[in-house]
Amino acid sequence: MRRALSAAATAFALLGGVIVVLVAGLTVVSVVGRWAFATPIPGDVELVQLGTASALALFLPYCQLHGSHLIVDIFTVRSGAVLHRWLDEFAHVVAAGVLALLAVRAAWGVESLRAAAETSMVLGVPLWLAYAPMVPSLALAALIALLRLRAARTEATA
Repeated sequence: MRRALSAAATAFALLGGVIVVLVAGLTVVSVVGRWAFATPIPGDVELVQLGTASALALFLPYCQLHGSHLIVDIFTVRSGAVLHRWLDEFAHVVAAGVLALLAVRAAWGVESLRAAAETSMVLGVPLWLAYAPMVPSLALAALIALLRLRAARTEATA
């Protein structure tokens, strides 16, 4: 199971990386076009916003898998291993719950955007297309949080 989730998280992160590279390329072309020819790419700002939102969500499972989220341990740096283990397990439970809730709410939001046929202002891009990748990404991140919880508990009993 871990191998499949790891492969999926890696694929999501690579897709997010491709989107970031495309957004960067779009930005460069638009800035050069604006500077050199006074003709930026129409809708460049909304494409950057939509692409960045999608990419950010696609990175979440990989970050969750590798535990590379920000950890502030200023108050627990000198506490014992038992407290650290308990806090890590608690964090995995909270992360799984929050990510699952966000996945459900994102699914509702995507469906609402699709039903309303809401589009971006300049290009008329259907907004639900940009937010749709968030749903499976958040769900995968929630599953990975549960997997990490199980791994942490297995390590604790070993």
